[in-house]
Amino acid sequence: MTRFTWIAALLSGLLLSFAFAPYPTRFLAFIGLIPLLWIIEKTKKTFLHAWLFGVGLFVPLVWWIVTNSYPLRPFIRLLLVVGVALLSAYLALFPALFASLTKRIGLWAAPLVWPAVEMLRELTDLAFPWDLLGYSLTPWPLFTQTASIWGVYGLGAVIVLVNLAIYKLLKGWKDKRLRLKWGALLASTVLFVLGFGAVRLATACKTDTLRVALIQPNVPVVLKGAGNVRDSLIAAMLEQTRQAAFYEPDIILYPETATLADLTRDDATAKLYLDLADSLNITLVTGVPYWVDTSVRYRFANAATVVHPDGSMDSVYVKIRLAPFGETIPFEHVLPFLRKIDVQGGHHYRGADYVVFENAPEPLSFLICYEAIFPLLTRRFVHEGAKMLCAVTNDVWFGPAAGPKQHAEMAVLRTVENGVPMIRAANNGVSMIVDPYGRVLAKSELLVKTTVFGEVPKARGRTIYTVFGFLFPYLAAGFVVAMLVMRTIQRGKRRKRKVRR
Repeated sequence: MTRFTWIAALLSGLLLSFAFAPYPTRFLAFIGLIPLLWIIEKTKKTFLHAWLFGVGLFVPLVWWIVTNSYPLRPFIRLLLVVGVALLSAYLALFPALFASLTKRIGLWAAPLVWPAVEMLRELTDLAFPWDLLGYSLTPWPLFTQTASIWGVYGLGAVIVLVNLAIYKLLKGWKDKRLRLKWGALLASTVLFVLGFGAVRLATACKTDTLRVALIQPNVPVVLKGAGNVRDSLIAAMLEQTRQAAFYEPDIILYPETATLADLTRDDATAKLYLDLADSLNITLVTGVPYWVDTSVRYRFANAATVVHPDGSMDSVYVKIRLAPFGETIPFEHVLPFLRKIDVQGGHHYRGADYVVFENAPEPLSFLICYEAIFPLLTRRFVHEGAKMLCAVTNDVWFGPAAGPKQHAEMAVLRTVENGVPMIRAANNGVSMIVDPYGRVLAKSELLVKTTVFGEVPKARGRTIYTVFGFLFPYLAAGFVVAMLVMRTIQRGKRRKRKVRR
């Protein structure tokens, strides 16, 4: 193929990136894959061209990492550019794999190959399921309700099916039979998605509500870990909490590591928070820094806990999904020598327990920072008994670009999948209240000190996705493997026939 084809592949991926936050052009998701389908069907170097498509897609989606507001030396910033380039190249391998597998099986299988491949982005220590295809529909609750059946991966499959139907419809427009076939498939898919969404939203169960207050302190990135202002930051947090208590909330939610002290070890600081909860008679739900005694040495952990109205502290949840290269070196728990590599931010302790805080006003579980973009992880918490999700994050280093907006949108879809509400407190935003249908009831602006008040409806009951719909991408993967085996057997038989002739 010509150089023009390479450029066209890059530009096609770039076009699809505008289907995600913060852009309003979400409709591009329904046509943005058509160039990739053409690549699969018409080009010989399918993997390469699809990889270029992926590069065009992912570079703009993760470029906010380079433009973050964290103060870095120029050389470190240059290394960050290299790192984002490598990350984009890695993520682009997934569209390339999708294209290669679809070419071997057949274009008709694309809607099932996509979720099978996309799920791989959630697995292993290299997991980074940022902006999965289904997230493009998050602002439109009418379009997202089928996620309660098959999750974000199912939404991605539906989007691919729509793209495929439009592609086939355009290609076979002159053939009445093909026009009717693909037109009917397109219409039935759209009608099912919209019909299911309309019925689910129209029959939404009215439940009791909890009054909540979400604290957004907006601590600048250069002050977050500064010891010389620690006491003043804690005093400001306590005062903001006292002001929020006038709303008489059932829960006050703090962001990630908001206490600035390990409440299980720092007795003086812990007493301030515990006494405050006791005096105000409130439930304080917060992210905390936490030091774990491993019998060899103490290791830092990103954690969260609940302080009850009597001033007692509940158990501690330790973050399970650690950010690659920021909180851990991938596979260091398997290959211990990797722990010797110096990572700014440290080799954090990895949690293993899916903690549900049963004694809170509503049984709840935490999603710390980017854990909220992991659908299978979140589903496990709800399956274990959580009826509310508390997302706590510190996106201050993201800056005001696309990153924090994308992060917040991805978290929203966890409520639709599992039929539970979410309250999200972010150090600098977006803090928000989301109902079990993915509707944002209240939210903050970015980079402001504020408190978000509101009422959050309780859970509506388990969804199909929570019970067994999470298996959808695994079943799709099984289908792909079976079809590859079948194609291999068929090719073997054809070779034998040729040899006999």
